[in-house]
Amino acid sequence: MHVIRIPRTVGELDLPDFVRSVEPAWAGPDALPFNLRRVTLRPGEKTAPHNHHDTEVWVVLDGEGEVASDGQSVRVTAGDTVRLPPLGVHTLHNTAGERPLTFLTTWWEDMTVLDAAHRERAEHSGGAERPVLLLPSFPTPNGELHLGHVVGPFLGADLVRRGLEGRGAEAHLLLGTVGHQSQVASAAISRGLSFYELAERNTDAIQEALTAADITWDVFVRPSSPEYPRVALEIFEDLRAKGAVVTKTVQANHCTPCGTFLFEAFVAGACPHCGSYDTAGIECEACALPFADEDLRDPSCATCGTPAEQRDLTRWYLPLEPLREKLTAYLRTVHMSARLRTYVERVLAGPLPDLPVSTVAPDGILVPADPTGGTEGQRMYSAFELAARFITALDALAKGKGETGWREYVRENDPRTVLFFGFDNAFLRTVVFPAVLGSFTEQPALPDTMICNEFYTLDGQKFSTGRMHAIWGREVFREQTRDQLRLYLAGTRPDIRRRDFVIDEYAEFVRTELLDGLEPWLGSVAARVDKHFGGSAPEAGSWNAEAERFYGQIREFRAELPRALRPERFDSRGAAELLRTFVHRARRFAEVSEDVLAAGAPSGDARTCVALELMAVRTLAETARPLVPVLAARLGEQLGTAGAVATDTPQWVPAGTRVSLAGPYFTADVSIRTAR
Repeated sequence: MHVIRIPRTVGELDLPDFVRSVEPAWAGPDALPFNLRRVTLRPGEKTAPHNHHDTEVWVVLDGEGEVASDGQSVRVTAGDTVRLPPLGVHTLHNTAGERPLTFLTTWWEDMTVLDAAHRERAEHSGGAERPVLLLPSFPTPNGELHLGHVVGPFLGADLVRRGLEGRGAEAHLLLGTVGHQSQVASAAISRGLSFYELAERNTDAIQEALTAADITWDVFVRPSSPEYPRVALEIFEDLRAKGAVVTKTVQANHCTPCGTFLFEAFVAGACPHCGSYDTAGIECEACALPFADEDLRDPSCATCGTPAEQRDLTRWYLPLEPLREKLTAYLRTVHMSARLRTYVERVLAGPLPDLPVSTVAPDGILVPADPTGGTEGQRMYSAFELAARFITALDALAKGKGETGWREYVRENDPRTVLFFGFDNAFLRTVVFPAVLGSFTEQPALPDTMICNEFYTLDGQKFSTGRMHAIWGREVFREQTRDQLRLYLAGTRPDIRRRDFVIDEYAEFVRTELLDGLEPWLGSVAARVDKHFGGSAPEAGSWNAEAERFYGQIREFRAELPRALRPERFDSRGAAELLRTFVHRARRFAEVSEDVLAAGAPSGDARTCVALELMAVRTLAETARPLVPVLAARLGEQLGTAGAVATDTPQWVPAGTRVSLAGPYFTADVSIRTAR
């Protein structure tokens, strides 16, 4: 007989022989056909969020708590049993104040169950019934948008929005330009303009670039939005009243000749972590790790070059270390790439910094002074403003829908939020934004998905507005080139590694994949319909083996491409590759159509083959709309299916429908002018 004894009082947890998690001696390797452990949680303790490929069962032996799995929570008490399927992220929290919670956990590998769970998760889209708020990093209006900007957060958000809307989901793209960053102030000074003159001028150019790329928005918060400062100060006052925002005196960089403290764009120096001189704000562009301005190596004035001196300065701060537990628990539930997950774990492994809330600057939102007057005249730090920009945009969206404001909209709709940002902004988006927003309000829920991209380079070098090494978005996207450029960018998007835009490679893509691939296939389908069926869609007849295979490929494409554009599984490169593969398969099947039509009068097999080709064109138009919106709209009109409700399964072009597939759909004009 073997007995597992469990602690039932808090006092027993302090005994020398207590072990939190233990495998019974009799349940060792090869002793049982499954794994077994006894686990005891102290009052208030929670297991770390985790998942695995095994099937797991928990049996609660004593105590009470709360199980959370993939966003769902349930109360459990002694005697309850919980089955946890493979791949789901789960935790168990001992909610009792004075009693241990003990459970037995058993787990085993079952590849059939794993496969079923994987298929179910692939089909399921978390929170599909809730509105989705898509929040790309707002661009900085110190210059206009170049191609490196567009390919990252903005094209990514647009692809996800179109993908969600194609499935009937409600999605809203919230945009604007950032608040009061020193990069704008520095650029304005160099041009002899005021902060808002330059910010508003560049915001106009940014909107033009987004429109040229066919990226539309529901809300756009401009630099001079009158609502924004009110929201920002409301957040500041709320956090100060809660004691989350406090003052602290630090040694700050100061330039004696210029007579000013040095921050962000006004200070030069090397990253204290990696030594890179690509530093701005409170995170390094190279390693993305956070730092304080005063921790820069060899700091100097970016304006006059004088080495910086260290002087005492009192500022408002939001200490992040007290928020560690909440941030850690939250971030482990967020959908993110493995690269971003590794970064987050690296940040959480060290001490979290104090986030500056105020700074010495000539422009921006004035914050109330502390009682001693030490922060008199200081402005709100741009990193702290991120949550306020989001709330301002959300409020505008709510009022546009007839709600009284953002709180009513959130209460009535419970939206979910998806973030899009570059890796160099990872700290601001993964830590700072949820820290400030979560400290201010519990609703809306913090973002459940974070989509990150790396730098896009131009001929091997980073796009740079300052060095005029760029391709301007509002110039490169034209009506004739918009689709082919969007498709190429989607297929080369720097999702987890830096990728390079080379004009010659773009031209080769257009020639081989579009002008010699997709365009000729569409033309050949049109020719077969015109020649053999008088320009009308035929009704399918008998099926041969190739037709059955091609129908399966159409079904696969219709299912897989939308999955690649879901927020939780976003993969624009994968989506572009699926389109490329589908066209190659369609061109192969075109040879089958030609063979069965060569016999003379169209047979049942021939009718089916051509009807399937038209089904393929319709499926491409409806499924690939996020990637090639102009082409999709044209094909829908030419097939007579424009406005049809999209379904999960492929649909015929109704028999007898007049079809007028007529190109050209793409252009050989791939001329691109770089900035100068």
